[in-house]
Amino acid sequence: MSDEHESANEQSDLHEDGLIDEDALTEEELAEAAALARALERGHAEDALPEDAFQTAALLQFSHDGAELDAARADAILEDVFAEAKVRRPEKAPWWRWLVPVSLAGAAATAAVLLMLRSAPDAMPLPRPDGALLQAQATAAATPTEGAGAELDRAMGAYRGQVLAALEDRYR
Repeated sequence: MSDEHESANEQSDLHEDGLIDEDALTEEELAEAAALARALERGHAEDALPEDAFQTAALLQFSHDGAELDAARADAILEDVFAEAKVRRPEKAPWWRWLVPVSLAGAAATAAVLLMLRSAPDAMPLPRPDGALLQAQATAAATPTEGAGAELDRAMGAYRGQVLAALEDRYR
């Protein structure tokens, strides 16, 4: 059967005068021409194409149109590239990469706490309660009468005045 196919191809390549038509293209040549046209549209040759044929065709195309690429063609090429591009998954970061930032954050927090503890104001000595206040507290605790409560309120008022005056002096 292949002999019949070859003889049919040979007969179709013959002119009326019986000579072989060298300008007639074979299926292999047509496939190669189509692949070359696709490669020229894309801008790079496929593995099946001969590199010298691709370079020659690209040079001829460049000399014809001056290598001008319109926006629609550029968009089509970009879509082809994105369609064939492989999506790379992001690599998982190794555990030791997290060690440095976590350690630095811990050190910064420790330094901030130590700084706040060291910069706290010194304790302020409050005025000592006098004997009259202590006596009024003891009397009010031992005998809960209205007179003892009034005496305690008077003594506490005087003491509160002393404490507030000391705080005012401290924070002015």
